[in-house]
Amino acid sequence: MLIAHASIPSDDPAKAARVLAEIMGGEVTPFPPGGPESFLAWSSDGKTFLEVIKRGRTLRYGTDEAEYRPGDDPDHRATEVHLAICVERPEADILEIAERAGWPTRSCDRGNGTFQLVEVWVDGTFLIEFLDPAQAKGYQERVTLAGWKALIAGLSPVLG
Repeated sequence: MLIAHASIPSDDPAKAARVLAEIMGGEVTPFPPGGPESFLAWSSDGKTFLEVIKRGRTLRYGTDEAEYRPGDDPDHRATEVHLAICVERPEADILEIAERAGWPTRSCDRGNGTFQLVEVWVDGTFLIEFLDPAQAKGYQERVTLAGWKALIAGLSPVLG
């Protein structure tokens, strides 16, 4: 098992990302899916990161996949935090087990083909992204600091 990435809340995401990246010997990049005040703090090897999200922008079960929204929703159980975990089970097993528990679950494609995963919403509110062996391999090949920089370079007009 491998924790691929995690998200954390911060009152000052830019500062938190800078400090965390310094501790990890890496660097900071924008994280547009989390909103304009969200950043990724990368490890020195450019393979692992922490998503640093503005406190109050919580993850919700969106129409097609998880989405960050301002925290003005009355569902106080929502949080900014999630985990991405690589496991040895195939995608079909992950889906079946979560569905048997009665939790919302679905297969997702992040970043228009950048990587795939299974969203599992524990108790319908807390997101864990599970990656089966094939998904984990693709993730580890493409979700790197260099890969992220190339992806967001195409978004730079949006980022301002």
